Amino acid sequence: MSAFSQFFKGSHPNFPLIISTSVATTLAVITLAKLALQSPPKPKLILSPRETLLPRLTEEEQSLLSYPPDLFPGARDVSSPYGTIRVYEWGPEDGRKVLMLHGISTPCVSLGKLAHALVKLGCRVLLFDLFGRGYSDSPADLPLDSRLYSTEILIAITSSPIPWTPEGFSIVGYSLGGGIAVDFTVSFPSMVKSLILLAPAGLIRPSHFGWISRFMYSDNVPDWLLEWAVERRLRGGPIRPQVAKTGDEDHPTTGAEVKGNRNPEYEAVVLVEGRPDLTIAASVKWQLDFHNGFVKSFCNSIKHSSIERRQESWRMLGEREDQVLIVAGRTDPVIVANELMVDVFKVVGKEKVRWRVVDSAHEFPVTKVEEVVDEIRSFWGI
Repeated sequence: MSAFSQFFKGSHPNFPLIISTSVATTLAVITLAKLALQSPPKPKLILSPRETLLPRLTEEEQSLLSYPPDLFPGARDVSSPYGTIRVYEWGPEDGRKVLMLHGISTPCVSLGKLAHALVKLGCRVLLFDLFGRGYSDSPADLPLDSRLYSTEILIAITSSPIPWTPEGFSIVGYSLGGGIAVDFTVSFPSMVKSLILLAPAGLIRPSHFGWISRFMYSDNVPDWLLEWAVERRLRGGPIRPQVAKTGDEDHPTTGAEVKGNRNPEYEAVVLVEGRPDLTIAASVKWQLDFHNGFVKSFCNSIKHSSIERRQESWRMLGEREDQVLIVAGRTDPVIVANELMVDVFKVVGKEKVRWRVVDSAHEFPVTKVEEVVDEIRSFWGI
């Protein structure tokens, strides 16, 4: 009889102990492996630099930040069940009310130039930092999807000292903010008088998302690992997890983040007149350095917010009586103008869209403010 058979016939008196020890060891190894790969428990709320940074600085030191807290007029911090939201509102109280929604990687400073230009037209503008950006807290235990972003919009406008809802308001949405604007508009159509989308997300074609991106942003990868890789990417490190392939379907290029393409010209764009140090790159780095919820919110938005395959929401825009103004950048590598035009006309209907293209890349709401304002004035008929 083989030694193996003799083993099971009881030639080893400590056989039960050996088996028990082996099973216990195996279970311990499996458990430790799972614990090592699992994300740590999620905090419900991650405070913004308003709480973690500003109290440690003098007013002079605050003014030198890449995102000073008094950058825009009418600043207020609005409490909510999901954390505090930083809101700015200024312009004539009887002017056209315009809500402005920024993109995924920069706070609302990216729309500052355009906001000031609209105020000069007599508009009352309202900007706020999306959850997890700028001076807004990050609700870390919730998906940053259209439901939560729509709630944030409602909280922001109802915090105003003047009424925004009775007569409705206009929305200008940029990049991710464009996708959010579409979702809000179809959910609350009576509130939105006019909709303007600048290089909007929401209809990015699936072909721009490779298998590596889909795996990295799937439930198979622990949050901590994804966030580590994305932070390295945003800081310019060697780990560069791809979110979307840039270029068109026929000539894609890889290695780009949605609205985070590491293009030196893009990153050097100055966001605020008179502050050459306040660039796109500086605003992102400021958040990486001082907002503990920024990277988590960035990843959360990629997973849950309106970036691709939102045809159902966009189709509902075609049911509105009014047209929607969509402006795209001719050389935008992320929101590809030709693809967006084809898809918007197909889903929304050509007759319901006023389509315009400016000779620029993704940053045109910052670099081509006069052209964008001219298109908006024409759309509004003023």
